[in-house]
Amino acid sequence: MSGTGRLPDSQGRDSSPLLEVRDLHTRFRVRDTTVYAVEGASMTVRAGETLGIVGESGSGKSVTALSIMGMIRWPGQIAGGQVLFHGEDLLKKPESQMRKLRGRTIAMVPQNPLTSLNPVLTVGEHLRELLWVHLKTSSGEAKARSIDLLSRVGLPDPEQRLREYPHRMSGGQRQRVMIALAMACGPELLIADEPTTALDVTIQAQILELMDELSRESNLASVLITHNLGIVAGHCDQVVVMYAGRVVESAPVGEIFAHPRHPYTVGLLQCVPRLTRHREREFHTIPGSPPVVTELADGCPFAPRCAYATERCWSHRPPLDDVGPAHAAACWNPVDLPRTAEVTG
Repeated sequence: MSGTGRLPDSQGRDSSPLLEVRDLHTRFRVRDTTVYAVEGASMTVRAGETLGIVGESGSGKSVTALSIMGMIRWPGQIAGGQVLFHGEDLLKKPESQMRKLRGRTIAMVPQNPLTSLNPVLTVGEHLRELLWVHLKTSSGEAKARSIDLLSRVGLPDPEQRLREYPHRMSGGQRQRVMIALAMACGPELLIADEPTTALDVTIQAQILELMDELSRESNLASVLITHNLGIVAGHCDQVVVMYAGRVVESAPVGEIFAHPRHPYTVGLLQCVPRLTRHREREFHTIPGSPPVVTELADGCPFAPRCAYATERCWSHRPPLDDVGPAHAAACWNPVDLPRTAEVTG
């Protein structure tokens, strides 16, 4: 694989990787069945950079994030690969060391805040415990910092919110609390798994602008997992497209939208509704269904749904290779649409 890990930096930032995932394999053993959730995923994130991970549900995005955090539990296991953070393999670190990193150096915003917040602790107790464990802040300092954090993520009357329990808040408010918790200790890397799903459009914009602001101010690196290609276009520097647990395309965000090379990426972009299209035109869909992840196909997993598939696609798995400068795709027959095609939007 030659398409990741060597992307040139165009904004004067440190070009050495902060996070480098190499050939990651994560599987779940359920009775007599093995679920191949992530199969050979590789990606790179640099300080101050935002990497977007996109793909259908079940493509391995969230499992990749949990693997990076060291939060895969039985019956799951990481069967191979490396997760290098500042050059050190997180997969080799004991749980005691990972607990010191989580929340302090590497933070995560999970999909479902209701299952991530302790129902018997107030919002203030959540924040106070986190700040004391990692930063040893006093009670007064923790309160002041907590009020500031809740205010920055758009919660009204933040001092009152400190005294409330999660069940008394809406889903969107709980998600904002989770974002405040993730940003509380000034992490170097933030992994956000669908962080704005439960929020209205106005708050979505505020949260994404806050993440952008932190990236500029503190050189924060971010991994943004989302289904929203509009968010990717506006807030990511690099994009990784995943399918069936594999990275099928990787490129700078502008290149992905202007010149997608993998048929799956082309399909995703064509599925995005556009106001410029005639109102009577049917919405585009990708034919077929996502693959069964309890089986490993000999060839390309996208072949059954691909209009460009050939006999080679069915029998041999394509590697992730360069198809252009800083652009890689796992495809035997990369699409070569003109840059003025409608898929570019």
